[in-house]
Amino acid sequence: MELVLSLNNKKFLYDYKSMGVKRFVLGCQYSFHAPYIFSLEEIKELCEMHKDVKFYVALNYLYDQSMIDDVKAFIHELSKINVYGLLFQDFGVLNIVKKNGYHFDMMYSPETLNTNGNTLNILHEQGVNSAFLSRVVPLEEQLLIKKKTTMPLMMQCHGIEYIAASKRKLLSNYKDASNKQFGVSYEDNLTLLAKNSDYKFRIYEDDKGTHIFSKARLYTLDLMTYMSEFDYLYIETMDMSDNECLEVTSIYSDCIMSFKNGRYNKEVKEFLPLLIKLNTPLDRGFLFDSTVYKLEDMRRLDL
Repeated sequence: MELVLSLNNKKFLYDYKSMGVKRFVLGCQYSFHAPYIFSLEEIKELCEMHKDVKFYVALNYLYDQSMIDDVKAFIHELSKINVYGLLFQDFGVLNIVKKNGYHFDMMYSPETLNTNGNTLNILHEQGVNSAFLSRVVPLEEQLLIKKKTTMPLMMQCHGIEYIAASKRKLLSNYKDASNKQFGVSYEDNLTLLAKNSDYKFRIYEDDKGTHIFSKARLYTLDLMTYMSEFDYLYIETMDMSDNECLEVTSIYSDCIMSFKNGRYNKEVKEFLPLLIKLNTPLDRGFLFDSTVYKLEDMRRLDL
């Protein structure tokens, strides 16, 4: 069980390292969404200064054919520096890495597809080294997937959750059709509220399309007995201030240390109030929801 952080500010890297965090995800110009976009030069600088850290670069977009040459060139540049791995969902990225013999840890990270162990085991044979489990799968089923999978798995433990995305400019299209005036960028902080629901979503648009995330933060501080089964626990820092990110990382780091030292059951009640003091909306996400459609249910429907 090891913390992985989506880095949103390189100024605090030493602070995170002092908390025991040794793996970071870096956003770049080819990331689908990220809390911060690092330039290639910044990535090189970070890799040179922090050789004791394992950096993953998020290449988690489904790339159009027109982008492939640029992505190839970018991956080639990453291969020259101390980048440990790539988070990807487009198998074109995996093919580029395999054909060129690059030695990255290839973490398969589609938003919703990693939902069973058999598929992941086959992908492991095809060159995938690790995987990010889908956030929409209940915790009970994620634990079953872990037992059946032969490669390291990452699970989100804290932060806003991905809900949906589209390459289309959905907000701009709605804006034009409705003649309403509103901002569509990330900075405009637009909130989406479904009918007959009080659950709020963050929605924004950029050059890669439309993105929808939960407003509430998933939290799992009191679930470490279960979370400890996974190799990597991921903190999503999108929408977090620098202070919130530092505080959250510190709390989870202490919580994991407490678990490893056998004090967790006694000290877990001390961690939750620290999280509540940050005054951010907290939620369980899909961890305890039931899977709506299962294979045996669909077979019965077919019959």
